[in-house]
Amino acid sequence: MSIINVHKINPYIRVAMNSVLSQGRVINKRVILDYELVYVERGRFLLTYADESFECKEGDFIFIRPGIPHSFDCRYEDLYQPHIHFDMTYSQDSHARQVSFKDLPDMSAEEKNLISKDLFAPYPPNPLIKFEDKDTALSLFYETIPSHRNNASLTKKAAMLELINMIITDNFPNCFSGGEDNNVVRICEHVKNYIDSGQALNMSLSDFEKQFSYNKYYLDRLFKKQYNVGLISYRNKQKMLLACQLLRTESVTAVAEKLYFSSIYSFSRAFKNEFGVSPIQYKINNK
Repeated sequence: MSIINVHKINPYIRVAMNSVLSQGRVINKRVILDYELVYVERGRFLLTYADESFECKEGDFIFIRPGIPHSFDCRYEDLYQPHIHFDMTYSQDSHARQVSFKDLPDMSAEEKNLISKDLFAPYPPNPLIKFEDKDTALSLFYETIPSHRNNASLTKKAAMLELINMIITDNFPNCFSGGEDNNVVRICEHVKNYIDSGQALNMSLSDFEKQFSYNKYYLDRLFKKQYNVGLISYRNKQKMLLACQLLRTESVTAVAEKLYFSSIYSFSRAFKNEFGVSPIQYKINNK
């Protein structure tokens, strides 16, 4: 199995756009030079990919790899298909590598030389991919579309990097090079210790991103993978455990203020949801 060196992944977004293919439109057999990620926002179409047919429907993600022949047949209805063409790594060829609509026999020798190496070649050519956290994948996907943030190229690149991470993690396991597990443990322990120290009582995912200089979705996924709980859920749990300690010596109102709750009522509701009793009852039970 080929290994992807995580340190060399440096995505280059060639095209990221909304697109509509009208009913009856056909994209004839072609080979692309780069990777393409398509989301079926609305509609259906027939995809022929490596001589196998796939009926793609609304909500599907399609991942087309370089050098694999494929065609689109929108025989059913209009197809709304925002898509991204990208290179996994930036190189001197990235600007020369254009979106291709040619089949391999119709390409020049120069065009054939521009076909990217398929890093996933050992895996079967199945274009339909899945995401464990589809909502996050969609959010990252739309971060790259120009209509979302026209001038935030660095933000788009960061989103694309995390989206690639999700593509690999959820669909092409064992591709990352060794040493990544140790790095994940180190990052997660650092974040966990920060929360356990009581310094993250009111932090959002965006705050964690600023504090640790990692994409917030990436951090949350790493943390959940390591500890089987999301960042915010873990923060909330630790917040409630701290509330138990404080309630032994302080009033409910004081504790609610120290833990950044908007009101004593929201604190009481959160506490009861966690422990099954109100803060006042907890104080009585632990006198």
